[in-house]
Amino acid sequence: MDPITKFLHNISYKFPKGYPDMESKQDVLLLESLLEKLDIKVSLYEEVPNRPSTIKAVKKIVDTVGSRYKLFPLKSKPNRLAAPGVKDPSEFIKFFKETFGEDIDIKTYGPLEGPNPSGKFTLFQFTTPEFGEVNIIGSYSAPGGAGKTNEAKFIESLNNLIAQAGESATIKLVAPEYTEVFNNVTNVVDSSKTGAGKGDKSDAQFLSGDKVVANISLKQDGGFRWASVASNYPDFIKKFQDKALNGEIDGFGLIPNPDIKGKYLMYNPDTGERITKVIIPDFIDNDSEMENFIFGPERPKVIVAGRSWKDDDFKLEGDTITVQTSHIYKSLDDIKDGEIAPVFTIAQHQGKPIGLDYRIYPANMAKIGPKARGIELSKDEIID
Repeated sequence: MDPITKFLHNISYKFPKGYPDMESKQDVLLLESLLEKLDIKVSLYEEVPNRPSTIKAVKKIVDTVGSRYKLFPLKSKPNRLAAPGVKDPSEFIKFFKETFGEDIDIKTYGPLEGPNPSGKFTLFQFTTPEFGEVNIIGSYSAPGGAGKTNEAKFIESLNNLIAQAGESATIKLVAPEYTEVFNNVTNVVDSSKTGAGKGDKSDAQFLSGDKVVANISLKQDGGFRWASVASNYPDFIKKFQDKALNGEIDGFGLIPNPDIKGKYLMYNPDTGERITKVIIPDFIDNDSEMENFIFGPERPKVIVAGRSWKDDDFKLEGDTITVQTSHIYKSLDDIKDGEIAPVFTIAQHQGKPIGLDYRIYPANMAKIGPKARGIELSKDEIID
């Protein structure tokens, strides 16, 4: 039995029907109070004028045109009409007129305006002979900007669907290795800059109210890097450069670039041949250091989730959002099995100081190919 079903089973005796009826204000308020005792603060009841008739009007709209436009009432807030494919709230007027006739007079209220309790969506108010005054909040997909980063795509897509679900949702990350479930998520925030100075590694945080319920490090499929490290390891880099310029590293050296003043070329002093890539696999050489480098100090512990996310990777069913994920890494064993352990690399880049670029890539991207002029060094060769 999953945790949610077990919870509902344990509290069933408190409700007249043996379960919380989401159309009963008393049931909803009782359920909210029971959740609050578990330190889960969520608003399940949304007060609008003439709510009972509004719920019936939403049902009639869904029965009449729902299959044509993929409309449905929200389970947690059945006075809302959800239209996941809609990006312009004015499209809801078409749904109402096709159901109740062209002559209905529709008033609109923006977020938190007049009788509208929603902070994100429009409320539509009109009167019908069958239901009297109805006040329907339309949940729809907010438009996204072009050129969004992978992280922004993940965060914005989830927040749009959370809003459609009634401003609280269960998020399920599904990958071949794991399925991770997070309940009562009310917001997803960009945390990539928040704690960077403290060594935090998350790019996104799932919040339930003010409580952080998940820290997620987001990595793009195929071409991600762990870090650009020139500013993170200045002492190591200076020692490497000094020893290379002084000829103190076997089989490796730096010579001035004859074409660009102040830049250097990597080469093998024994053969005179150019070197284009250096890898240092043991730069992070113990599990404790690697654990901290990848997962950082945040609690809950960071989960690394990898994918180049697209619109169809995010699906809302009821109040559950399923997110397709290529890989999920929760431990060092996962990282090593996935061949993405961090490896220090050095490459020629004339746009960088002295012509060298220092980065930490996943192991499966830090290999020296058969045609590459590369060399593998040990950290001990540089720091000794």
